Amino acid sequence: MTLLELVTKANKGYEDGFLSEYFNEETGEYIEGKGDTLAAFIVIELSETFDSEADDEDQIQAATEALQTAVNDLEGVIDALYGQKLIKDY
Repeated sequence: MTLLELVTKANKGYEDGFLSEYFNEETGEYIEGKGDTLAAFIVIELSETFDSEADDEDQIQAATEALQTAVNDLEGVIDALYGQKLIKDY
C-alpha cells in the first residue's frame, strides 16, 4: 500500500472527505490546508507513521495504533476538563 492509498482510505471515513484538503492527491504527502486542524493532524500522523516497506496489514496496524493513542490523549484531556474520569476504559 502506498501513502496515497492509506490516506485515501482514511479519507473515506472522515466527514465530508476533508482529509483530502491536507494531502497531495498524487503522492499522499501532507500539504498545508485551512479550516480543520483535526484533519491536518490525522494526515500528519498517518504520514509520520507510514512505512513504505511494511505490508498492508502492518501499515494499518501502525496507523490505527497512532490514532488510538491520540484518542486516549483526548479522553485524558476531556477527563481533566471535567475534573473526573467520565470516559469508560474499553
